[in-house]
Amino acid sequence: MHNHELDKGLEGHLVAGRLKPQEKDFMDEMTRNAVAPKNILSTLKERDPENKTSAKQVYNARHRYRVKMRASMTEMQHLCKKLDDNKYYYKYRTVVEDGVEHLQDIFFAHPRSINLLNSFHTVLMMDSTYKTSKYKMSLFEIVGFTSTERTFNVAFAWLSNEKEDNFIWALQQLRCLLRRETNLPKVILTDRDLALMNAIPAVFPEAAALVCRFHVKKNVRTKAAELVKVRDGEKVKAADMRERVCLSFEDVLDSSTEAEYTENVMAFRKLCERWPKFVRYVEETILDTDKEKLVSAWVDKYMHMGNHTTNRAESAHSVLKGYLTDGLGDLVKGWESMHRMLGNQFTQVQTKFGQSMSVYGHTYQKKTLYSTLMFKVSRLAMRYIHTESKRVEFTGMDSMKCGCRMRTNYGLPCACLIAKKLHHNRPIRLDEVYKHWKIICFQDEEVGGDVEDDYACTAEWQAIQVRERLRTADVSMKNEIRDQLRKIAYPTTTEVEPPTTNVKSKGAKKKKVVRGTRSTSRDKSRWEHVEEYFTETQASQSSKPSPSIPSHSRPSSSQ
Repeated sequence: MHNHELDKGLEGHLVAGRLKPQEKDFMDEMTRNAVAPKNILSTLKERDPENKTSAKQVYNARHRYRVKMRASMTEMQHLCKKLDDNKYYYKYRTVVEDGVEHLQDIFFAHPRSINLLNSFHTVLMMDSTYKTSKYKMSLFEIVGFTSTERTFNVAFAWLSNEKEDNFIWALQQLRCLLRRETNLPKVILTDRDLALMNAIPAVFPEAAALVCRFHVKKNVRTKAAELVKVRDGEKVKAADMRERVCLSFEDVLDSSTEAEYTENVMAFRKLCERWPKFVRYVEETILDTDKEKLVSAWVDKYMHMGNHTTNRAESAHSVLKGYLTDGLGDLVKGWESMHRMLGNQFTQVQTKFGQSMSVYGHTYQKKTLYSTLMFKVSRLAMRYIHTESKRVEFTGMDSMKCGCRMRTNYGLPCACLIAKKLHHNRPIRLDEVYKHWKIICFQDEEVGGDVEDDYACTAEWQAIQVRERLRTADVSMKNEIRDQLRKIAYPTTTEVEPPTTNVKSKGAKKKKVVRGTRSTSRDKSRWEHVEEYFTETQASQSSKPSPSIPSHSRPSSSQ
């Protein structure tokens, strides 16, 4: 006996909502591509209006697929299998805690990224981002750019700490990716992370380690907002005065010669003589220590190709966060997001290469100057040369007027050389263009010949297996050799555990449990807090004197 009519709808009945075989295959494919469950469910409904599957059944199906993929493997075994199956170069090191071997740092690079690195190694940018996994490890990203100025990721490293030792280890792995000593980077750009700045010369002593101007300018603006004040009754507003001070500092950074640098520093000191604390901060923290890494008079001696900031690395962070669904996944989930991102990135790089090899620029047609360069250098290099040729009317063949910055900073013909070519009606030779701009395709790793001999390990293997090394070793050494060989031969059998999650246990236990945020967005920098505070203060119509910046808006100035 029922006191109501039976419901004619079948939603909620487990049997009616069971997925069909073809729907299971579709579900697995969508899960591999990180499609959101709500989008999977809506697509199932569109493909079959009679579908009765519920959201809970979609979540269950996704979970079963992930369990099936991992099977009996641990998280680290699963990650090593993924890296090994896709031919990644990877290396990790461990730390023993309570008798258990835990992951400390892991470095990995895609094989096509390694090929790009060995082609475009002149300038590299490095920076760390956060909230990419549940283990609270910083993700150290190394990026470069191609002859078409497409940014590509060289390698990734999850680091347990941002100390000098961690960065040195990661940079040593990066150096292992370079196939020749001539492929060492000439310029490396970082933010003002002291540990990373100290690690670079330890691994790449010949590279010029430059500092990101963007971070420095923001730090100076932040300090100016705190220290540059004006007296009551002055005609100049505080905001306008701070802007004048910051523009004067930027003039110091843009000084093209050492003499001009000295003049601009004197002008800056005179403008800021009322704020000695601010002047002391700028000189002691920036100019005295890093002027050779920031000011154009010194920076323009290197082939930086127009890169003065780590914006490319910051952009790479943003692109990666678009693929990460949340910041609470494990290492396998994070790697899968990076792998999908790299696949699309390589397609974009190849597209730009194809345009340089097939599209003929009308600007360069029937001009002797460019006749030997068409389809042999990137279109971007042609554009740089064309822009530089417009300076010929001013410089002529005088190298003093030219300055030859294009040749020094970009490796391309400068105005005075172009003037000579035009005067004699000669084309620009290919050997007058730096090799970076002449690579317009993926250069795969060479196979055969001397390269194979370089990678042969027959002598080392014979030394272990045949000679006295293994036969005369004691039992503990034999076990050590066997364990090391097993790690190489069977990477998926590793017994390493994931890193331990750092749990804040200071103080009494809180009644309210705060869950980890799922957001992958970075925390605000110090300068963002300060700008926000002063924007709100200036917008306020209160007649009360401006209070000092609240303590919660004063994060550490690590950037």
